[in-house]
This record gives sequence, C-alpha cells and structure tokens, in this order.
Amino acid sequence: MYSEKFYRAIGHAFYAVAHADKQVKKEEFQTLIKIVREQWVPLEEDTDEFGEDVAFQIVSVFDWLADNDVKEKEALKHFKEYVEEHKKLFTSDVTQKILKTCRKIAETTHGISKKENKILHEIENILS
Repeated sequence: MYSEKFYRAIGHAFYAVAHADKQVKKEEFQTLIKIVREQWVPLEEDTDEFGEDVAFQIVSVFDWLADNDVKEKEALKHFKEYVEEHKKLFTSDVTQKILKTCRKIAETTHGISKKENKILHEIENILS
C-alpha cells in the first residue's frame, strides 16, 4: 500500500522526537519497535527485497539515523520535504497514527519534555 520511502520518511519524524534531547534512549527504540509491530505492520501487505514487511523500514531508518547521530532538525527537514511532495498520502487517519506514535515515543521515559513537545508541534504543523 505505502512505499518503502513513505515508511523511511515517517521514521525520520519518529527519530526526531526521540533525538529531541540529543540522545536516543534504548527504551524509546524498544517502544518504536513495539508500535511498528502492533500498529504499522498490520496496515501493510508489501514486503521488501528481504521478505520483511516494508513497515519495518521505519525501524531501519530510525536505527541508521541513531547510529549516525543525525540531528533532529535534519531528520525533520527530510520528513517535511517528503510530506510536501506526497501530501495525498497523509490522510487524517495516517496523520493521527503518526502523531500518536510520536507521542508514545516522547512519553516513554519521563513524560514529554519541552524539547520533545516542540518537535511534536513541528510535526503537527508539517502534517496540517
């Protein structure tokens, strides 16, 4: 239904939230994996060249961004460019699912921090 590029793009948004405090915590990554399995994989029937559900591109790109310590602003820029080029993919349901996932990642450790809240608002603005 959605392309690998779509899932990579939203992975950038999820990473930006997790990296708002300049580090990605193990618990945030574990939360993401759980949400992808429970919420995103059931939406998708397509698989990548390795036979994995393409929704797992979210986890792959998130992990790559974390390994390379990409700044959240750069990740958000990538996400914004994708959304602007593919606005029709971001229906109300998809937008709500993205925002819900972002909030759950932000709430994982000690609730939503000011920095995470700022990133959440930026993502909301990009999607509106």
